[in-house]
Amino acid sequence: MKGRMKVNSNAMRSGVVVLGALAFGYLTLQLGFRPFLERAQSAVDDFDPASSSSSAAAEQQQPDSSSSTRHF
Repeated sequence: MKGRMKVNSNAMRSGVVVLGALAFGYLTLQLGFRPFLERAQSAVDDFDPASSSSSAAAEQQQPDSSSSTRHF
């Protein structure tokens, strides 16, 4: 029975070490890439979809000559 308790203890310890390593890696990535993530977020916030869609709306308002003159 003592051998089985030791195996369970080792498995728990390994699990805690793995979770700690994952947390450390996550925090390292967050801190390391923070300037790039902030720059990307500001670029997304500055993007104005209304300005790019206004040209598409202007194209849709022009009548299509092929649909108005049908030849049967």
